[in-house]
Amino acid sequence: MYFKRIDMHGFKSFAEPVSIEFHEGITCIVGPNGSGKSNISDAIRWVLGEQSPKMLRGGKMEEVIFAGTASRKSRGMAEVTLVIDNSTGILPIDYAEVAITRRMYRSGESEYSINNNQCRLRDIRELIMDTGIGVDGYSLIGQGKIADIVSNKPESRREIFEEAAGIVKYRTKKAESERKLEASNANLERVNDIIVEIESRIGGLKEDSAKASEYLILRDKYKELEINVTLKNIENIELKNEYIKDDLSELVSQIDDIKEDKSSIDSDIIENRNRNEELGLLGNETRDKLLLSVEKINSLVNQNQLNREKLSTIDKDMERLKEEISVIEAKMDKETENAKEQYISKRGIDEELAGLQADLSDKIKKYTEITAALSADAEEIDGQKNKLYELHSTISSKNSEINSLLSLQSTLDRRKDQILSEKETADVTGHELSERYDYALKEQYL
Repeated sequence: MYFKRIDMHGFKSFAEPVSIEFHEGITCIVGPNGSGKSNISDAIRWVLGEQSPKMLRGGKMEEVIFAGTASRKSRGMAEVTLVIDNSTGILPIDYAEVAITRRMYRSGESEYSINNNQCRLRDIRELIMDTGIGVDGYSLIGQGKIADIVSNKPESRREIFEEAAGIVKYRTKKAESERKLEASNANLERVNDIIVEIESRIGGLKEDSAKASEYLILRDKYKELEINVTLKNIENIELKNEYIKDDLSELVSQIDDIKEDKSSIDSDIIENRNRNEELGLLGNETRDKLLLSVEKINSLVNQNQLNREKLSTIDKDMERLKEEISVIEAKMDKETENAKEQYISKRGIDEELAGLQADLSDKIKKYTEITAALSADAEEIDGQKNKLYELHSTISSKNSEINSLLSLQSTLDRRKDQILSEKETADVTGHELSERYDYALKEQYL
């Protein structure tokens, strides 16, 4: 693995696009002081991810962009591409050549890419880790670096040895895993705090929920008891009504018996009257018997009077029973109406409860739909943001390409003017030489 080429455009003193080829073996870059030799090593260090302006011999990172001269305009971007030969497969990537590019604008934005695929600085560092070509590797040693290594603490020297041994990647992954573990523990602590806070709120809500549940149970129980009481009252009234009906039936049977007795007595009276008539016809023959018959008739009349009085008493009792039956029937009608009202009230409450439950179901469904819609809107907004970031990146890339092409066009235009000027000068010089040649020939022949 070795560096094959480095392309620089707008980096420090390289205002125009410059490409330097590195060949296998020894490659030296020579030149007078101030010619920009160190800028090449700074470009290699910068494209490999150097973030310290001091290591690039500057005060701010924006100083790596060509600042302009009296005859040249400043550049708005600095770009360096380092091409690495990976035919031996040292770099963990399936390419024989790896082109690492870093681009920076005066606005402070930076872009990194590997083989023209946009990436992160972390991806570049992981790619070249443990190969010795990193910004802290042993392959890039500037002036005074060896003295610093010798005089530094053992920890500083250990970093170089670890880079050479190829264990920096694992130490970096270990440190990153530890940072992630610490962040996860911190997140877990925050989650536990949130859980504790929510649990502290759940107590009051649980009591309210228990009270509401108990209220619903007691309300249903109250309705059930009220209905049972009403039904029990109706049952008692019906039972009393049955008792009254039985008494009434018994009284009616007694009245029928009395009526039968009365009919029998009436028939006896008629028979007695017939006999009386017969006795009247017999006259004196039956006088003695008449006295006996009169006495018997008197007793029968007395008995009939007594029966009439009993019948009157029975009629009064029947009237009284009828009035009681009317009162009981009125009470029964009233209780029946109350039972119907209770039943209607219960049905209304059930309908209201069903309506409330349906309303609750609708609200829960609407809440679920609104939550799903909000989630979909959030996902769509995230997608739009990602598209916006991608468009911004594409615009930045296209702007940089446009600036590069404009710079190249300006360079080609100047070169074209220079070539035309040189051609005109060459034409004039050739014409003069032709005239001199013709004049020399004439002189010779003369």
